[in-house]
Amino acid sequence: MKKKDLRLRKKLPVQLTLHERDLIRSSTFLDPDFGKDGVIDGKNITLELSIDEIEEVQGYVAAEANHTRDIKRQRELDQVFDKLQVLLDTYDDQNEQGDS
Repeated sequence: MKKKDLRLRKKLPVQLTLHERDLIRSSTFLDPDFGKDGVIDGKNITLELSIDEIEEVQGYVAAEANHTRDIKRQRELDQVFDKLQVLLDTYDDQNEQGDS
């Protein structure tokens, strides 16, 4: 159970482009204020999200990518999904190493 608590509290830096953030806002049913508290640096934005929040965003992105008929939008959403998955995989790898 302690692991679940950690997942809810630990925040990880998630870097997206402003375009990716705007794509998530405009194309999914996620909160339209998504990313409003992020730190903007040029064309990028860094958000502090928990693993659960990342998985939630990823779910919305996947749902839209699977239902859109716009091939370009689908590709862009798939890229965002993959970017988030790399972060989740990295976190899981680090977590497993710490548990050994």
